[in-house]
Amino acid sequence: MPANFTRLLCVLAFCLAHLPAAPAWAQADVAAAQIHLQEAGQAYREGDFAGFTNSLETALDLNPASLATRYNLACAYARTDRNDDALRLLQGLVDARVDYGMADDPDLASLHGNAEFDEMLRTLDNNLQPVSGSTHRFTLDQLGLIPEGIAIDQATSRTFLGSMRNGDIFVIDAAGQMSKFANVADHGKMAAIGLFVDAERKVLWAVGATFNLVEDFDPEAPARSGVFGFNLTTGQLEHQYMADEPGSGFNDVTVAPSGDLYLSGDALSVVRDGSDVIQPVKTRQKIFGSNGVAITPDGDRLFVTSYPVGIATVDLSSGETVWLEAPGGATLYGIDGLYWYEGDLVGVQNGVNPWRLVRLRLDKSQTAITDIRMLEFANENITPTTGAIVGDIIHYVGQGPQPEVIPGHFAENMAPFLGETIVMTAPLN
Repeated sequence: MPANFTRLLCVLAFCLAHLPAAPAWAQADVAAAQIHLQEAGQAYREGDFAGFTNSLETALDLNPASLATRYNLACAYARTDRNDDALRLLQGLVDARVDYGMADDPDLASLHGNAEFDEMLRTLDNNLQPVSGSTHRFTLDQLGLIPEGIAIDQATSRTFLGSMRNGDIFVIDAAGQMSKFANVADHGKMAAIGLFVDAERKVLWAVGATFNLVEDFDPEAPARSGVFGFNLTTGQLEHQYMADEPGSGFNDVTVAPSGDLYLSGDALSVVRDGSDVIQPVKTRQKIFGSNGVAITPDGDRLFVTSYPVGIATVDLSSGETVWLEAPGGATLYGIDGLYWYEGDLVGVQNGVNPWRLVRLRLDKSQTAITDIRMLEFANENITPTTGAIVGDIIHYVGQGPQPEVIPGHFAENMAPFLGETIVMTAPLN
């Protein structure tokens, strides 16, 4: 199977270019594209490469921003004697500095020895030279935490980390001592996903959700999701807002200067300060699979990532929604964490290979990206998820490479998620 196909389906399941930004109409079709990706996977397993190709073509038509779909379709074309079409798609990935294993993928065997393909590989090798400005902060040697969220209380220099495996939220104090702080739960185990410290109101917000990485996950039980507010000093639960419909879910959280709580996920939502009602955020266009979320210091504009598409910005007074375009051959696909910093955006982009930490320069209107700067690129020692900015530094959390030996109490399919929890820091200037 193409190198990233199984991973693509897994990532979209729980996270839910040079490449044109997805047109507005595509947003209504991104969810449908996932169905065709599943059909493509089934066709591949059955050896039906014509069906594999047809399903991927449909999926890419529905969501042209998906780099992983482009790569897998290139593999499908190579499998069905359409080498020119395969090379065309692969060139876009090379321009975007993305590699899903081109050189060694057996599905691209028909391109081996092709002069154009060989030149692409040489260019790609140059494009993938690492960029590193990060410093290691600490490593937790406990396997299987599957870290996702990170938040920092500047007043006490405490760092909070969430586990997708069991919903625990850990705190590391200024002396480096770790202890359990809280747990997200609603009648059963949930994953701790997005975290955010509201220092003014002294609340740690945490998103909880049930999905297949949670310990003792029951696939027959209705999926649940909510956001939990813990007292920043004691860890006592003070607020809890659950999604109304089983199966719907939240992903990340941020707080506006007003105290309004914004939630990404199946839909953009807000809990107004002083209210306990979850309301939809007014947008002119639907944003499928919203993930990272950031708000401007004046509270007027919200930025949100659609993991399988890119970044949208929403004028919160009018609902006007603009999809940002990446300059040059860059891509905005696969951004997880998203943060505001001095008029720019900072993104943890782990949906592409190699992953990258990027600073996105915005124009004065805050509706266009004028430049992308790589802060970290192609670091093989960590796969990050999200970050937290303190001053001019971003602290980001992720997991290291999977261990060579899998402890017996973990299922084999958990192997890719069992690396040690690592926190790194990187300067933003």
